[in-house]
This record gives sequence, structure tokens and C-alpha cells, in this order.
Amino acid sequence: MRLRFILIFGNKLIHSYNHDFNYHPNLQHRTIHSTIYSDDWLVNKKNTYNNIRNGRKNWSRLCGNGNATSHGSLWGGKKTGLSPVNGLIQQPKLFNKYYISFFGINILSVNMWGKLYRKFSLNAANIQPTGITTGEDLAFNLQLFPYLSKIYILKECGYNYRFGGMTTRYNTCLLPDLKKLYYIKKALIDKYQYHKASDYIRIELKNVLKSDICQMIAFKVRSPKEIKNRISEELKDPIYKDIMQVQNHPAFLEDPFIKAIAAYDSNMRYDLCKKQVKKEIPIRLLKKIISFILIHI
Repeated sequence: MRLRFILIFGNKLIHSYNHDFNYHPNLQHRTIHSTIYSDDWLVNKKNTYNNIRNGRKNWSRLCGNGNATSHGSLWGGKKTGLSPVNGLIQQPKLFNKYYISFFGINILSVNMWGKLYRKFSLNAANIQPTGITTGEDLAFNLQLFPYLSKIYILKECGYNYRFGGMTTRYNTCLLPDLKKLYYIKKALIDKYQYHKASDYIRIELKNVLKSDICQMIAFKVRSPKEIKNRISEELKDPIYKDIMQVQNHPAFLEDPFIKAIAAYDSNMRYDLCKKQVKKEIPIRLLKKIISFILIHI
């Protein structure tokens, strides 16, 4: 993982560019570290440092869950990613109320950007590699979060990042990676008895499967017959039996796509996804046109 570091050392905010995350020579000597990807930037380095310094009294075993603004979308605009929650959050409220963010309920950011981490917490969590390339930020923070005693969220937006690029071609890693992530989440739900998240990861699993089928259709990676055959083979995986175990959302089980899964009807699943893809064609075409214009002006 090639990253750009921002380091807090003494009374200085230091940028160290293009070091490898796993082998940074001085990382073991730093109290706090964070990641900044190569096309991201801080809004104001001095102000950001002052805000961090002023909040450090709250930073015991802390993960700083920062605010950020997204730039560089296909629309050429920007999207504010300010957290709906600010200030200090401590245990047990931190875990009981906000761990759900990693299971499909968007309350706190699950990404790596905009965060500062205490090395003490990273050592305590002993985070293990997952081998996934889609959802890797979430997988990292998912393992770390239960080991935090508190977090502090700055009100100010001090971090900018660029997003986009995930919808220009078929993502072969999406389904296999997020199936692995499903099992990681399921194991942690059992470990921490966090069963209120169970329905949400099952709903996510359905959405991931549907998204994968829609991508295959939209990008024409196979013929309709081949896609249907692949859907049939994929549904043999026992993981999809979990989708039918959603308990607290009765309307979910009435979804035609869910009924198609229950009936093992690959034709119906394909037709439902194709219908959705057709509805999205004008939006995708417009995005391509705007993207082309922005790149060539």
C-alpha cells in the first residue's frame, strides 16, 4: 500500500511523501500517524495542527475521526463530508451506538482519510491483513474500533480527497472481496454479541450481489446466457442463505430480487438487473460526456 504520511511530531506538522505504509522507517517512533493519499490535501496545515493540538487533551487511545470534503467527481463539483456527530465520544457509548457504522448504517466515516491514530491503539488491536482490495479501509477500522476508549471529531473540515473511478469498468474484486468482508463482519458480530447489526450485513450482501450482476450487464463482460449461468453458479454459495434470514425488515423479503433468490430463478434476477441498468443509461452517458469535457478543457 503506497501512501503519503502526515506526521505529528513535537510541535510540527510534517508531510512525508510516498512512503510504504508497512515499512516506514520512523513509524515506530511516532505517537500519532495518519494517511494522506497522493491526490489529497489538507485545507490549511497550520489551522489543522492547531485544532489537533487543542484537542489532544482528549486523545487517550484515540482514533481521530475527521471531517473532509470530496473534490473531483465526474460532475466537477464538491461534496461535503462533514460528520453529523462532533466532539468527544467515549465508551461505552462509542461502541454501543457507533460501531453500527461499520455494518451499513452511515453515522461515522469508515474510511482511512481524515483520521489520526494513536499507535497504542493500533498495537492493542493487532490488526491482521485481510487480503481484500475493495473495502480495505472499512476492514481496517472495523478491527480497530472496539479497542478505542474514545474518539474526538473536529468540527472543522481540514482534509480534502478526490473520489470517483469505481464505475468506469467492471470491478472483478467487488463481489469476492465484499463476501470476505461479510464473513469478517459476521465473526465480529458473534465475538462482540453485536447482533443488532446482523440484518444490515445481510441486506448489504444482497445489494453487493445485485450490483455485481448490474455491472456485468452494463459493461457487457459476458453474453446474457453466460451471465445467467454465472448467476446460477454464484447462488450455489451457502452465503446467500443468510439473506433470507433478515428478521426485522419484513418489506425487504418482499423485494422481487429477494423472491428471485428464494426461487433460484436466474432469469428473473437477470431481468430485474437489466431493467435497472436501462434506467441508469442516461445518467451514465451524461457522466461520461461531462468527464470527457473536464479532462480535455
